[in-house]
Amino acid sequence: MNEEQGVVVQLRRQNRLLKALLCTSGAALAVVLLVAAKSPADKARFTEIDVERINIVMPDGRKEMVLANRNRLPEPVIDGQEVKTGRARPGIIFFNEVGDENGGLIFDGKLGENGKPVAGMHFSMDRFGGDQQLALGHYEGNGTMETGLNIYDRGLHKEYGPLFEAYTSAPEGEEKARLRQRWIEAGGQQTKRVFVGKTRGKSSAVILADPQGRPRIMMLVSPDGSPMLNFMDEAGNVIQSLPEKNVSAR
Repeated sequence: MNEEQGVVVQLRRQNRLLKALLCTSGAALAVVLLVAAKSPADKARFTEIDVERINIVMPDGRKEMVLANRNRLPEPVIDGQEVKTGRARPGIIFFNEVGDENGGLIFDGKLGENGKPVAGMHFSMDRFGGDQQLALGHYEGNGTMETGLNIYDRGLHKEYGPLFEAYTSAPEGEEKARLRQRWIEAGGQQTKRVFVGKTRGKSSAVILADPQGRPRIMMLVSPDGSPMLNFMDEAGNVIQSLPEKNVSAR
């Protein structure tokens, strides 16, 4: 074999080696792409994480849920407007598809100046375009506790919101009182209609109220175990009680 033939053989050998390397690299790349498709690169796993706020968002950035400490919990959003409450509680806030808050969980607890606890937990569910309609909570203060489920009446924010702004900015006088009454009539005042739980007086109770929030029927079991069913008038006076022996002088 002369020198020229030797060079040709060597070039052919190098060409076959290059083709083999290209095939191997292509196969390896295909495997990497397949693995990447099954295991997204943005998925991470942590054993422990310290964070002040977590936003659960949609691909377009809309918030679905926020978990935050007391300094970073967002204010309520109703009809696309942020409502200033000054709340400083840790918790979880849920948002609906249009970006409004539709419920959440807040909690806190500390010792008051008298050494007694001031604490509680509040889980609420809001109506669309309005405030909470149902809340499950536990509240402590001044040595008493209340635990139970509350159901409320509340209007739509678009109806009572502007009235509340006008009321708060109005000077004291007849006009301010008139605006407040209009705000109430528009459903701005949260009115408790149903309570089921344990009262601050340590009775287990079911309390049904009228549209003005006045208790009209109370079913109680007192701390000493005595059962009672009271029917009340608009002024809160008991007009009938069962058993009859629980009725005071009429």
